[in-house]
Amino acid sequence: MRDHHGRTTQLQHLPQKPIQALQEEKRSFLPGRNPDTPAQNSIATPDFNITMASQTPPPATDPNPPREFPDPAEYLDDPRFNRKFTLPPTPDLPENFQVTYADFGHNDPSDPSSTHVLLLCGPLLGSRYLHIAKDALAKRHKVRIIDIDRPGFGGTTPVPPNLRIRAWLAIVPALLAHLGVRHVVLAAHSGGTLYALNTLLHHRHLLSPSRPYVALCAPWVHPSHSGAAIMSLTSTLPQGLVGSFDKVAGFMVRSLVPATVGFSNAVSGMLSGIVPSLAGTPAEEYTAPGVSDVRLAEFEEKIWGTLIKRVYAESVQGLGQDAVLLLKRDGNEMFWGEWEDYDKLVPLLAQQERELGEGGGLEVEVFFAASDAMIGTDDGPKWFEQCWREEQRGERIKFSSSVVPKADHDSIVSLRFGVFERIIRSVGGAEEGTASPDVSAEQTAV
Repeated sequence: MRDHHGRTTQLQHLPQKPIQALQEEKRSFLPGRNPDTPAQNSIATPDFNITMASQTPPPATDPNPPREFPDPAEYLDDPRFNRKFTLPPTPDLPENFQVTYADFGHNDPSDPSSTHVLLLCGPLLGSRYLHIAKDALAKRHKVRIIDIDRPGFGGTTPVPPNLRIRAWLAIVPALLAHLGVRHVVLAAHSGGTLYALNTLLHHRHLLSPSRPYVALCAPWVHPSHSGAAIMSLTSTLPQGLVGSFDKVAGFMVRSLVPATVGFSNAVSGMLSGIVPSLAGTPAEEYTAPGVSDVRLAEFEEKIWGTLIKRVYAESVQGLGQDAVLLLKRDGNEMFWGEWEDYDKLVPLLAQQERELGEGGGLEVEVFFAASDAMIGTDDGPKWFEQCWREEQRGERIKFSSSVVPKADHDSIVSLRFGVFERIIRSVGGAEEGTASPDVSAEQTAV
């Protein structure tokens, strides 16, 4: 795989886990179940078996054969994926502002120091449900995952595009304080990059003091820089249509598009790629070398159809609002923040890191997809990398990027491609000084 500078790079293989270890961990699929602590606030869902190739399957006459996976609908009903919070009164935001979120993975109240927290900033389809299938993997590495419905998704109160970043910056510290979480690691996908980097700029104190780390998967790049044909065309659509993408997407998901297909790969023409989300079944049977447990990836794909239906059964009004935000419509360049775009943001982050003057400095790791209709694979990634070149980022920000073989803009966050496993493994060791994930040909911005 060639990087954007003509060099060869790929995501390094992750170490395989022995079969015995996987067998011991098989029960961690259970919603609400933590192998280290008693179940709390969980639904009664039958266990199921992971049958490895070396195992003998149960006889056909078994009156109670083990279930391979939990029932998708029951799994989605787990209370941990359906939390609610009322935001304290905040200037410019509606009163009684409601927030829905998912809080899953490892959580041991008796030993908070054993838990590392990953705060997710999802793509344009900013729903809390998108990564709940990663619960077992997070438990395995003692990582707690918090995924918040952005305004207009699920039960979170909607706000217009010009207030979306402001609302997010109010929600994050208030919710973390409510949960008793002091520090997090940030991970973002696509359009969530805006939210993650604004969190980094305005709430730097929320990142781990020992190893502040941000992971960006297929980061959003405005079509004025990427030149991506589909997004360039989309940016010329009437304001009213862009703001109504939630209605268009909802109709297509419910009526025209199979729910098991990644939406950005399913919608044709000018709408293709406008609703990035976790891909369902990959176009070809592929699992990245080193992925520790392909059964987790299969489970993620199995529940995807039911999951997407659940997302669209709730509010997705925020989809149209986020589309306006990402495309900078209404002629307002300040929608993203006072920094307007990444080339102006990075120097602000560099100054912030210099003023902190403690710890090992900030680490930013970026994963680009080998195929990407949203930001392209040439101009978009190149421009994003140039924003992080050394004279921009300074000495206290470490930046690296890699290209993930066979992944596209949606599927890059699928467990089959290993990126999320790498991030979770990294988060699990972050507080202990564990070395950052290696990439075979690290691309430090120049």
